[in-house]
Amino acid sequence: MSKLLETKVNELFEATKDLMSREEIEPYCEQFNTWLNTQTSYSNESLGTVLSRAGFYKKFKSITNLVPGQNAVIVPKHDENGNVTGTTIKHLCLVLCGLTQEQWDERNQTTRVTDRLSNEGQEIDPDKYLEVTGRLLESEDPHELAVGLIAATGRRPHEILARATFFPIQGQSYKVMFSGQGKKRGQDTSFEIGTLYPGEYIIKCLNRLRKEPGTKALLKEVANEFSDLAEQNRAIDNRRGQSLRRVVKEYFGDKYSDNLVLELRQGDDQNNNKALRAACAALIIERDYPGSIGSKMLAFGRFLGHIAPNDKPSDKDLNHIVTTLGYSDYYVTKPIPYPIAPQKEKTASVRVTEADFETIKNLQSKLALSNQQSVVSHLLNFYENATKEVLEAKSQCDRLKEELAQANDQIIKLKEEISVMQQQLEQQPEQQPEPQPQPKQQPQPQVAGGDLRAMIQEIIREELQGMQVNTTPTPTSIPQVKTTQSVEQTKPIANWEEFSDKELWESKAKGSAEEKVRRAFLAIASYNDTLATGDNDRLAITNQALRELSGANGMVIGDWIKAHADEVVSHNTKHGMGNSKDPSKTETYYNKRHRSKRITELLQLINDKFLDGQAMKAGKSEDASVTANPAEQTTTTVSSKTITLKATEASLMDIEHTLRQNPGWTVTTKDGKKVVAVYTLNEASEVVKV
Repeated sequence: MSKLLETKVNELFEATKDLMSREEIEPYCEQFNTWLNTQTSYSNESLGTVLSRAGFYKKFKSITNLVPGQNAVIVPKHDENGNVTGTTIKHLCLVLCGLTQEQWDERNQTTRVTDRLSNEGQEIDPDKYLEVTGRLLESEDPHELAVGLIAATGRRPHEILARATFFPIQGQSYKVMFSGQGKKRGQDTSFEIGTLYPGEYIIKCLNRLRKEPGTKALLKEVANEFSDLAEQNRAIDNRRGQSLRRVVKEYFGDKYSDNLVLELRQGDDQNNNKALRAACAALIIERDYPGSIGSKMLAFGRFLGHIAPNDKPSDKDLNHIVTTLGYSDYYVTKPIPYPIAPQKEKTASVRVTEADFETIKNLQSKLALSNQQSVVSHLLNFYENATKEVLEAKSQCDRLKEELAQANDQIIKLKEEISVMQQQLEQQPEQQPEPQPQPKQQPQPQVAGGDLRAMIQEIIREELQGMQVNTTPTPTSIPQVKTTQSVEQTKPIANWEEFSDKELWESKAKGSAEEKVRRAFLAIASYNDTLATGDNDRLAITNQALRELSGANGMVIGDWIKAHADEVVSHNTKHGMGNSKDPSKTETYYNKRHRSKRITELLQLINDKFLDGQAMKAGKSEDASVTANPAEQTTTTVSSKTITLKATEASLMDIEHTLRQNPGWTVTTKDGKKVVAVYTLNEASEVVKV
C-alpha cells in the first residue's frame, strides 16, 4: 500500500505543481481524497505519518512560486495555547488534501507517551537482555544478527542494514564513533555512542552482516529503485521490517510469552525494534552516566539522536527532549555487566585431495553453511552421533542376546519339569494305591490322562506367552507328554483334508482342532456367500461363532484367526460385518444383533447344510479342563466341569451363550495364569459370578 500511496502522491504533484488557480487544483485534490477515503484504511492517527513517508509534504513545500489567492493560501500559526503568533503560506494541496486542521488538532492531542510515563514503567533484567543479545550477535542468520546489533547499539533498522558506520575509540572498549544517522536533525556529523558489547566486536558483526548476500542484494535493489536517500531508508524498513519484528517477538517475547526477556511497553502487544532502542538506551545511560536526572536526559537524547551532538546544544535544541521522553519508560535496578566478546577458536589447516575438496564445497552449498570449517564441524558431529547410535544398537543387541539366553534356560527348565511329570504319569497305573474312603466334605476329583495332557500343554503355552523376549521356540523345543491315550490320538496326521466331517469330529488326535476350525470358517463363509439372503441372516466370523460350531478350544481358535486374519477381515468386510471403528481388526460385534438363541439357530443351519450335521453334536466345547467325578457333583455348590475363556476376549454375552449351550457347566475367565472370575447360571437361568 505504501508503494501505491507514493505513486498517487507523485501523480498529484505532477498534475498540480504548475497550476495557478483554485479551480484547476481543486478537482485533483477531490480525486485524491476520494481514493484515500475509499481505497485505504488509514486512521487519522496514522494518515499524517504515512503521507509524510510518501513525500507528500516535502514535495509541495519544495514549490517556491507560491501566490496567495492563486495556488496558495495564508494560514495562521498558533502556539501551544492556541494563540495566533504569525502566518505562513501553504500550497493549496497541503490544505485541501489529507487531514483537516481539526483532524490535525485532534491527532496532536494523543496521550500515549503520558500514559507510558504515568505508570511505574518496565524494569529491565540486564542479564537476560545481554544473554539473548549475545546469542543473536553470534547467529549466522542475517535477520537475527541485525536484531542483535539493534539491541546492542540502539540504532534504527535501516541504519544497521545500510547507513551506519562504526569506528573504534582508543581507550574506550565499550564505545564507538557512529555516523550515518537516518534522521539527521539538520546535522551530518559523527558522534560517540555506547555499546553493550565491546566496540571492536560490534564492528566485526556489522561487517559480517553487510557482506551477507541477502543484505547486499537488498541494498542494491533499493538503490536502483530510489535515488532519494530517505526513500531508500523507508524501502529498507518496509522490506525487512516484518522479518526483524518476527525475530524480536521470538527472542524477546510478546503478550503470549510466559517468560518475557523484555517487558512489554504500555499499549504494545509484542516487543519491537523501538522497544530495543529504548531498552538499550536505558541500560547504557544507567551504566555510563551516573549523574543527575537532567544530565541523564541530555545523554539519553544524544544517544538516540534526538539532540544534535554539539558540545553545547542551544535551549531550542532541548525541545527534542520531548521526543526522548517517549523512550524513557524503562528503568534498571540491577548492576549492568560488561560482557566480553565470545572467544573464537583457533583454526588449523587440513590437507585433502582435490576430489574431497570439491565434495566439501558442494556440501557447503547444499547445507547453506557459511564456510568450509562449518562443513568439517558438521561432518564430525554427524560421525559422533552416528557412532553413538551404532554403539546403542550394539548394546541393545547384546541385551536381546542375554534375554534370549534366559528364555532358553526357562525352556530347559520346562523340559525338565515335563520330563518329571511324564515319568510320574507313566508310573501312575503301577503305583496307584488302593482307593481309600474319603470324607464326603472333601471330595477329590479323578483326573483322566487326556485331561492331564491338556493341562500340561496349557501351562507350557502360558509360560511361553509370559516371556518378554522377541523369539518363538520351534515346535521341536517342546516335547510331547506321553499319556495312556491310544496311538491314534497321539500320532500326528498330515492329511486331515481327506477325513470326512464325521471322521474329523469323532477324532481327538493332534491337529484335528485346527482342521475343525478351518472347516467351520469355510462353512460360515459358504453360508454367507450362497445361502444367506442378506435380510439380517448373515453371521460374522468371530471367535465365539467358530468356537460354538467347531467345538475347539478358544485359544486354538484365537491363534488360527491371527494366522488367517486377512481372510477373516476380508470376508466380514465384504458383507458389511467388519469392525466399524477399525476395519483392519478381526474383532467385530456384528453378531450381537442376533442374540444368543438366533446365533445358535444360524449355526445349526450351517452345520446341517455344510458340515453334514457332524459339528455341535457333543453339545459342549473341548475347553473343559477338568472332568469331575459324577458322584461328587451333588456335593458341591459349583460344578467342577468348567470351560476356560480368555478374560481379555470374552464378553458377558459370550459367557452367557457358552453357559446356555453347556448346562451344568461353569465358565472360568483367565488372564494368563490368573483366574479373573468364575460364572454359572442360577435357578432363574441368570448369569452370576461364583
